This record gives sequence, structure tokens and C-alpha cells, in this order.
Amino acid sequence: MSAGPCDSRTDRSRPWRIVLAALGGLWAALLLPLPATVWGVTQWAWLFDQPMYVWARQWAADPYITFGALSSLSFLAVGAALFADLRRARWGGIVMAWLIIVGAPLTALSYLNTAVAAPLHFLWGWEAYALLGVGAGGIAAAATAGPRWGIGVRSVLGMTFLILVVGTIALGYWPHGSLVVLALEAVGVIAAAPRDAAFTTAEDSTPPETAQQRRSTPTP
Repeated sequence: MSAGPCDSRTDRSRPWRIVLAALGGLWAALLLPLPATVWGVTQWAWLFDQPMYVWARQWAADPYITFGALSSLSFLAVGAALFADLRRARWGGIVMAWLIIVGAPLTALSYLNTAVAAPLHFLWGWEAYALLGVGAGGIAAAATAGPRWGIGVRSVLGMTFLILVVGTIALGYWPHGSLVVLALEAVGVIAAAPRDAAFTTAEDSTPPETAQQRRSTPTP
């Protein structure tokens, strides 16, 4: 039987999902200097020659492709972390969560087909479309979430595209920079999302004495 919207596993898993989303952002941040610097972004050049990154460049045949494709794990971590809460935001939230998850294979395929001779070279750069989709999904999630979700959380979901743009500009490279801020958004959304109690029905919330009176009232 599938879990309903009031499944307490959503609340019980909340701390672990916050950690998962944070790890997804940390992973993207750690990878960021490698493909960004190879691409020509000078913002992270000071880290490029640090011992950890020198070792990573020696390990990878092509740092741009390898550490670009590995950012797909961040899409997967953030999407998986958000899914339990976003499904409670009805179809808009479910669409947003799936668009984040779909960003994982799309990003991997994009980087792995960087070379002009690659069979799926036309997919190179398509992670940008995944991010655009996530931004649009955020608007849909905000629209369908309903009053149980606080106005602050709905506002953040609705501004997902703006958050991604600001993060990308600030950190100088996408999708890694975009994923860092998306993970921060996810941590906030998971922490502030409505709990199980917000989804109880009016009948469930009836005071015990009222329910007892209702049961003891004779039926005409």
C-alpha cells in the first residue's frame, strides 16, 4: 500500500533528508573549482593548484568532463531529499522534485558527450534546461502547495529560478554553483515544510469529548 500524505515517515526522515540535501550542496561546492577553472572561470583558480585538486586532476583523464558529470549526484541527492515533502505540495511539488531528479542523468549525459564526435553531443549543455525546468517547477509547487505551507516557504519555492540565477552569478559557474544554492534552498524548505499534524482532517482534530458526545447522541 502506498504511503499517504500524512505518513509519519516524512517527519521521522526529516533530519536525515536535511543532511542529504546539505551533502548534495557540499559535493557540488567541492567539485566546482575543477570544471569551472578548466572552462576559464578565474574565480576559483586559487583553489585549482591546491594539493587536493592537483591530485584530483591527476586522477581524472579530463577534469572538466569527470567532475562535471559527477555533479549529477548533487541533483540526485537534493531531489531525493525534497521528494517526501514536495509530494505534499500536490502535483506542482511532485513535478519540481522529479525535475530535480531528472537533472541527474541529463547532467551526466551532457558532460560525457562534450566532445564534438560524441554520439549524443547535442545533449551538451542541456543541464541548463534542467535548471530552467526546476525554476518553473518551483513556481508550480508554490501555486499548488496550499495554505498548510507557510507563505514564507511558498515564496521561496516560487523564487527558485531567481535563487538559481543569483547563485550561478555569485559562484560563477553552472550547474555546480546553481546546485549549491538549490541545496541551501532545499535545506530551508525541508526544515520549514508542514508536519504531519498540518494534514490531519477536521474529524481527526475534533476534541475527544466532542467526538464522544457525537457517538452517544441517539439517532432519530
